[in-house]
Amino acid sequence: MKRIKGAIAFCGLLAGLISGGVVDAPSAVAQSFYKGKTIKMIVRSAPGGGYDFYGRLVARHLGKHIPGKPDVIVINMPGAGGIVAANYIMNRAKRNGTEIAILTRELALAQRTGEVGVKYDLRELSAIGSAASSTFLVVLGKNQPIKTYEQLRKSTKPVLFAATGPGAGSYQYPALLKNDGFNVKIITGILGGQARFLSIERGEVNGTANSYESTAKAIDEFGLIPIFYSGAEVPALKGVPHINTQLTAEGKQLAALLGAPLAAGRPFFSTPNTPANRLKILRAAFKATLEDPQLLKEAERAKRNVAWTAPSVMDGINRDILSASDKVIALYNEGAKKPKQNLSKFLKHLGPVTQIKDKGRKIWIDHKGKEVMAKISGSRTKITLGGKTVKRKAIKVGMNCQFTYPKPGAEAVMVDCK
Repeated sequence: MKRIKGAIAFCGLLAGLISGGVVDAPSAVAQSFYKGKTIKMIVRSAPGGGYDFYGRLVARHLGKHIPGKPDVIVINMPGAGGIVAANYIMNRAKRNGTEIAILTRELALAQRTGEVGVKYDLRELSAIGSAASSTFLVVLGKNQPIKTYEQLRKSTKPVLFAATGPGAGSYQYPALLKNDGFNVKIITGILGGQARFLSIERGEVNGTANSYESTAKAIDEFGLIPIFYSGAEVPALKGVPHINTQLTAEGKQLAALLGAPLAAGRPFFSTPNTPANRLKILRAAFKATLEDPQLLKEAERAKRNVAWTAPSVMDGINRDILSASDKVIALYNEGAKKPKQNLSKFLKHLGPVTQIKDKGRKIWIDHKGKEVMAKISGSRTKITLGGKTVKRKAIKVGMNCQFTYPKPGAEAVMVDCK
């Protein structure tokens, strides 16, 4: 909760400096507009999952922070990775301030790369704010000569970074530095943050990249030195520079692509040409909603991060992404590419499903008379039913399923059911 409140306090200061639309008072006419009205909250995905959680969380509390206290209803509009909802809010929604949407954080990248079906322009949509953010940082070990980001930029000796492999954040950030001219060498195959921290402690590597949430304890335990961050600013990292401070113009563009899901991970927008006074009301109400004690209690119970990001910050991120060069886009795609897994190294256990717990996150089967369990990720585990890709909620007790996983109790790479 301290981090949540700190992030909101920081963003409040930021908004006062750069987002006049939040602090300007709307007119009396605009304030009376919403009385008796209903606001539609468009959610880019089907019920369940992160976007739906934040959309419904905001919808439950937003109305009481808008003059006239309008009703807020949620409409799920899944399709094409969020493009359907974005096209709707761009082209079909009423442009009077009664329709807003939580859209996918990858919208700018989809627009920049010309993804099929894109019929929106983020430069025309009206940013309301983002409801969640996170932070990534690069840390170095205490027992090595480089202590600052500037020293890393000037290092003539290769600086070794531990990483899981391509596609992981621990790889993408050192790769960004390497592409930008830093003398960096990436050591892959070191799985998990704790393993990478121990590798630094043993002197096998100099540093690594990881999320702040997973690194905070290690900073104290191992004396790791944070040298820069990407994404949302954290009060505990006061004085640590942002990633952009030592990058070239091209490097900043690539950093923007990596940082977009961090700084504005749950972005809300209204339509193009939303009346200015009503947009001020929506932005102010959105910020107040994220500071609402009742909302914060709900988020805490659900173990969800809440952190407000100003509309002006969102617009800046999107401008950086939309102006990225073809070379930067190619570098991003290369760094994000995940290597194919060699499934021959994994165990395969087959049997009927006997138990399902934690909303499908843990599933047991009877394999040759012995009950074994696999953890099921909603994003990393490939789940098929009768040869078709499905979500984990489609798995039912009694189905015959095959786990492909490192060992019983571990996260499954694949679950194939019939």
